[in-house]
Amino acid sequence: MARRAVTASNQLTTLANVKAWAGVTTSSDDTLLNRLIASASRFILSYLQRPTLFEYVFTDVYDGVGQRQQILRHWPVLSIATLLIGNQTIPAAPSPFTGYGCGYVLDPWDGFPPGRPQALSLRGHEFWRGYSNVEVTYTAGFVVQNEAQTVPTTPYQVTVNAPNGNWAVDQGVTYANGTPLTPVASAPSVGQYIAPTSTNAFYQFAAADANASVLISYSYIPADIEQACIEMVSERYKYKDRIGQVSKSLGGQETVSFSQKNMPDFITTLLQPYRRVILV
Repeated sequence: MARRAVTASNQLTTLANVKAWAGVTTSSDDTLLNRLIASASRFILSYLQRPTLFEYVFTDVYDGVGQRQQILRHWPVLSIATLLIGNQTIPAAPSPFTGYGCGYVLDPWDGFPPGRPQALSLRGHEFWRGYSNVEVTYTAGFVVQNEAQTVPTTPYQVTVNAPNGNWAVDQGVTYANGTPLTPVASAPSVGQYIAPTSTNAFYQFAAADANASVLISYSYIPADIEQACIEMVSERYKYKDRIGQVSKSLGGQETVSFSQKNMPDFITTLLQPYRRVILV
């Protein structure tokens, strides 16, 4: 299936999920909460040293030092588009490997977050010495690929399984034979669909596609990262009622102290497995 780079908002949770956790039952602070979600999401991505967690096409440039293996900067890696060493294009090694054939081999992702940095290894080649002479273009992100679903009869809606975290960005739908469907904003006809939004958690199909077998791909927010974002937003939301306070006396009988840390320890613990180490 042809895939595209996303232009995602990079929001790491939803307004509804924050309000459910924080116990907010009115809409009067929705604008404030949405602003806090955007801020917390950007803070978390900066802490993780990642531009996005969703499907994206990266191009990395490295110095070759004569090695046979290169650790890629972003993960999980879904596919390699091109590998250039100098002016030479290196193909994928034959699979299954039989002892013959040259090319690159990608260390596979096991499909579960948080994953780990993946290696690109060479057979019959090496990353020969040179400055910025290695260029790798690849797709990475937390993505469920080709989830099998059947379009039900009325109302022709499919809710994805999202086993490791909530749906975030549509990455395309095909029929079971690989023929792509076209995303539309409303009123889908045969061969079209409407992707979920922040308020609609399902894929909408045309009546003519009832009982069709489809494959759905989508980026998701790993559940532990979303929880970290929810708790960070909730903490900052409550902070507006005690700005600048270090502690508070309750009737002279009890004193409550407030944490002054930029990020609570339990949020750091949730995020640490996803943090990217800068690799050359």
